[in-house]
Amino acid sequence: MNNFSYPTLQERSRPFAISCEADFVRGSIEISHSNFIGNSIFIKELYKDQLSKRFENLKSIWESETFFSSSIDEIVNNNAYRGIIELGPEVLPLIFEDLKANESHWFYALESITNENPIETEHRGIFSEMKNDWLNWATLNHYINVDESPSISQ
Repeated sequence: MNNFSYPTLQERSRPFAISCEADFVRGSIEISHSNFIGNSIFIKELYKDQLSKRFENLKSIWESETFFSSSIDEIVNNNAYRGIIELGPEVLPLIFEDLKANESHWFYALESITNENPIETEHRGIFSEMKNDWLNWATLNHYINVDESPSISQ
C-alpha cells in the first residue's frame, strides 16, 4: 500500500528557494558546475566537435541553397548563413579555416560576429584582397597561427 500523499495547493505554490542558505547552495552548485564544464578537457573537446559538426552542416546547407546565386543579399540572408552567425565568436576559427581554403563569402558573417571591418577601402570589391585583409586581421588577433597565415602587410 502506498502512503504517498500529493501536496496541497498551498504547498505546491510555495517558492523553491525561500532562504539565504538555499540560495547559497544553489549558487555553489552553479559555480561548481561551471568550473567543471570550464576546466574539463573532455567537455571542451566535445563542445568543439559539436560546434564543428553544426558549422559544417549549416555551411553545407548554405552552399547548396546559394550555389547558383549571384545576389549578395540572398547569400547573406540565407537562414543557414544566419545560423552560422548565431553560433557566435567561437565559430571564427572555423570560418577563417574555410576562408583560407575556399572562395566563400564570409565577409558579412565576420563583420557581424566581430563588429570589425579590416577591409581597406581600395580593396572593396576585390575578393582576393578582401580575403587577405580578413586573414591578416585573424592572424593579428590570434585566430590563425603566424606560420599558417598569408603575408601580413603592416
